[in-house]
Amino acid sequence: MKSLSKALMLVVLLAAILIPAQAYAGGGPENVVVVVNADSDSSKLFANWYVHDRKIPGKNVIYLSGIPNRELMHQDVFKDKILKPIFEEMAARKLVNSIDYIVYSSDFPSCINIPEFKKGILEVIKDNPRIPKQLLSGRASISSMTYFAGAVLQDNPGFMMLDANNYYRKKAAVLLRNPFTGEKQAQFQKSIDAFDSEDEAEVDKAIKDLLEMIKSNPQQLAVSYWLAKFYASKEDAKQSAQWLARSIQLGWVYRSQTESDLAFSAVKDDPLFAKVFQAIKDEPFDFVPTLGFKSQYAFAPNGMRNKEPGQGNRHFLSSVLAFTRNYGSTEKDALAALRKTVQADQSKPKGKFYFSDVKGEVRCSTRKPNFAAAAAALERLGQTVVINSWIFPQKVNDIIGATTGRAGLKHKEAGSSVVPGAIVENLTSYGGSLYIKGHTKLTELTDLGAAGSSGTVTEPYAIQAKFPHPMIHAHYVRGCSLAEAFYQSLQGPFQTLVVGDALCQPWATKPQLSVDGVSAGETVSGKKVLKLNVGGPSVQGMELYLNGVMVSRAPYKDTVNFDTKTLTDGYHELRVVVVASGPIESVGHVILPLTIDNFGKSTTISVESNRYELGQSFKVKAKSNFGEKIVLMHNERELGSKKGGEVEFDVDAKELGRGPVKLVAVAVSKKDNKVSSVPVEIEIEGPLSETREDTETKKK
Repeated sequence: MKSLSKALMLVVLLAAILIPAQAYAGGGPENVVVVVNADSDSSKLFANWYVHDRKIPGKNVIYLSGIPNRELMHQDVFKDKILKPIFEEMAARKLVNSIDYIVYSSDFPSCINIPEFKKGILEVIKDNPRIPKQLLSGRASISSMTYFAGAVLQDNPGFMMLDANNYYRKKAAVLLRNPFTGEKQAQFQKSIDAFDSEDEAEVDKAIKDLLEMIKSNPQQLAVSYWLAKFYASKEDAKQSAQWLARSIQLGWVYRSQTESDLAFSAVKDDPLFAKVFQAIKDEPFDFVPTLGFKSQYAFAPNGMRNKEPGQGNRHFLSSVLAFTRNYGSTEKDALAALRKTVQADQSKPKGKFYFSDVKGEVRCSTRKPNFAAAAAALERLGQTVVINSWIFPQKVNDIIGATTGRAGLKHKEAGSSVVPGAIVENLTSYGGSLYIKGHTKLTELTDLGAAGSSGTVTEPYAIQAKFPHPMIHAHYVRGCSLAEAFYQSLQGPFQTLVVGDALCQPWATKPQLSVDGVSAGETVSGKKVLKLNVGGPSVQGMELYLNGVMVSRAPYKDTVNFDTKTLTDGYHELRVVVVASGPIESVGHVILPLTIDNFGKSTTISVESNRYELGQSFKVKAKSNFGEKIVLMHNERELGSKKGGEVEFDVDAKELGRGPVKLVAVAVSKKDNKVSSVPVEIEIEGPLSETREDTETKKK
């Protein structure tokens, strides 16, 4: 990769980012890149624990050096120092097509200065009097700049528009009318205009064209539903039922809307159609359906997924694990909050959702018009909602979600506690401006125990599009991850900083998977047949990962042929992932660490202790009967390399950082063949900062 010119590298990166491919949503540890500031003790601390707790492959951890120690960074420096290196590493490690989340550890800039982007967007909209120019600040958050990575790398300022996010769950009126852009949209409109035609040939032509569209974009609900309508108008109940069933699979949940549609009058009494019709959930036709996310999906103007290049926008979900600089958290508080989120997965927490309606407070009234719809959606999901006049819920211990609005939240005086896994966020001007004094910071809410929160990095004005829609909690309860819930509720997220555990899924119902044929930790050889056993929700797809790299993505089958002779001897990690049916597409997985022994090659690694202090240096011994040299690895970074079959390394614990780490010895031949050792697991111990002064002293 390093031999490519910068221009060619950018072409490679953009192709990887912008061209859709077949994918399944859901998201698990295999789909996350964790970005670490290699010069920061705090950044390594949070990354080590997050990788350990979330079981993220070491190949998915990227270390960057030379990151300026400040909250504000110019857009060009951000692209050159952070964004491009991330995608270069993802491409070199063959991760681009499997990564959906780019998560930053601490000590990265929270705010990106974007004067050139602002100048560009003002030029684009200069003749549009409907867009107030003061709403387009020249600053954006690091999480949003990463979410819009494709546009940022193309120097396209369109991400600053308040309707830039196609993954946002819009009003349902667009669902059946705006699935495409440009010429394809004109073709679609021509097809559906033929619905009322009395010319049978014209109707047949429209059906033929729609079938071609769904072939190119198999997850576009609008086309599927219109095909159900067209076949119903032709009194073909079987075809109409089939396409309606497909629409349900893609997220159609509006039974009353279908019932009131006269297009289905001719087939509604057919037994097959009636059975499919009864399977539709009866949600109000108010918002586009909740969907799982995949970076490979191109999200269309109607919020649904397209596969065809140019027919939607691709993104990468992004959050920051913790902020410990300036007005952020202490290490102790941030780590405690982060580690609680893993325990919250699938816990189906009990409690209440609180929406604050403080009289005369514009920060509350901005989102108040959407409280009723969100509350109704949550109540249909069996949840309890309290719309109250408190600044913050008072003396309660059951906050599983909160949408508030106040400059000074007074949450500490409220005497309330947050249930692990909760999203708690507050609308105020500087909640994400962690370098500016004043206004309740989003980190105060994660310190309180929330799994995630958000805030703007500059003055946003009281604009709903820049803050999470109250429906964020409904997306979460339907089983989405924390990041999926946030970005489905942020219409114009460019100023909004998202902090927390992007993977947290308290309400997910994941497939339960076990694998027969090999066991974790087993030494294997020859050909193996893996038998997959799945419980819980039905599954539609499966993925196989070898040493962190996706090697297969296909429809689900319950057996996998595994030929170990195609791999080198030594340690390998096989991950089997199954993807649930339905629009959320939650995943279940099994991790199988294996040692392959077909040819008698082996590498071993050893340490004297499994615990060391941060200030210590310690020795790592490695031995192999293969290759010319042995390389010591931590995640995907090389700590040292020595020639010989039996070597010893001196390791500085500070380079690894506090927390649990895995070290691997890799024997390498002249032909670059490799034999890896079973990882050795150790923990680096050291005190955590308990006050902001402690944190700042550590950084100095």
